[in-house]
Amino acid sequence: MITEEIEQELREALAHLYDPDYRPPAGVCALLGCDAEDGALAVQSAVIRAIEDLEPSPNTPASAHVRQAYQLIHNRFVLKLTQEETAERMLMSLSSVRRAQRTAVHTLVRVLWERSQACRRPAADLNQESAEQPPAEVTTEIQPLGWRSQVRQELASLRARDPGSVSDVGETINGVLELARALTSKRGVRVEVGAVQPNLVAAIHPSVLRQILITAIGRVARYTPPGQIVVFARLEDGNVKITVTSTMAAEDRLTEMDLIRDIPAPEDVSVEAHLDNNHAFLWVELPSVGKITVLVVDDNLDMARFYRRSTEGTSYHIVHILEGHSLFESIETTTPDVIVLDVMLSDVDGWELLMRLREDPATRSIPVIVCSVVREEELALSLGAALYLAKPVRPRQFIQALDQARRPAPTGVPKPPANSAAAC
Repeated sequence: MITEEIEQELREALAHLYDPDYRPPAGVCALLGCDAEDGALAVQSAVIRAIEDLEPSPNTPASAHVRQAYQLIHNRFVLKLTQEETAERMLMSLSSVRRAQRTAVHTLVRVLWERSQACRRPAADLNQESAEQPPAEVTTEIQPLGWRSQVRQELASLRARDPGSVSDVGETINGVLELARALTSKRGVRVEVGAVQPNLVAAIHPSVLRQILITAIGRVARYTPPGQIVVFARLEDGNVKITVTSTMAAEDRLTEMDLIRDIPAPEDVSVEAHLDNNHAFLWVELPSVGKITVLVVDDNLDMARFYRRSTEGTSYHIVHILEGHSLFESIETTTPDVIVLDVMLSDVDGWELLMRLREDPATRSIPVIVCSVVREEELALSLGAALYLAKPVRPRQFIQALDQARRPAPTGVPKPPANSAAAC
């Protein structure tokens, strides 16, 4: 029977779909067919698979309830759109989205409940199938390989949904340690941060990196006597290298494979271990990316907050100034990669600033995006702006403009306007 409690537990799981600190209750684990010991990643992966299973066939009418339920729950929880963004995308009112969301979640609960009940067939119904199954010792060898493959698929799916995501390595490590300490303190093991090189940014989704580190620290802690685990991170040969090290208990049968087995890592992330007498070293090596500094010149603080929210989780770092007269001084101190310029400033004319930026040899090569309520795209481009954006601008449109401004246009090929590119 579907209870209000189990539906609430699924709502919590949906709300924490990318939260590595989420601790799934037993009820939702049973509903999804997961083992509670597998932790948040297994439950979150099962929820995403269940949502994708709701997708109807292409010939299903757009007005059909099942299509609306799938689109709404996919937009809200898989893509993490707000209710306002979902309403805009689905051409619905905000109140309709709220009502439809409750119905969609109930639909998902019902589908999962029916699936879980179908799996509980009487043993007599399984006699013929069990005769065709390989011996138990064979299936237990095969299952871990299937689990690893499944996890890799989920990681690839997460990356595909958010291809430009990056992780602040130091921030991620500090966040992971709070959870790791809760898990290891009962063993008498302390987890500490050693030397972490500042400004390390890795080309990996933050949720994926957190889960890798949580699993890696937990695996090392399993074999560590009361003592200390230390985490280091630095740039090495162009990659971010994270080291988890500790003193191991005397264990003759412990191998390096024991330390790294089943750590969920994408194909471009290397996980290795080395045992040296009673010292263990586990290394996670990830592709590195650098921060891209975006200098915003806008006298509206709300716009600066909007730009920062829009670029969270990306490689773009927003530096904001309110007044145009301090632009060139700020350029010297921040060395921006892109400038976002509002031409309606309270202290100076933004068009004059744009001309000065293009005339000065020191700033001529910095791409400028004019973002303004003034509908003067042709003027902006003729004065040397790389792109023009008309306010109000959407988060994805802003990111696409930054990406486009960073890409050099082929010689002799005119660049399309940012607004038309974002609409494609």
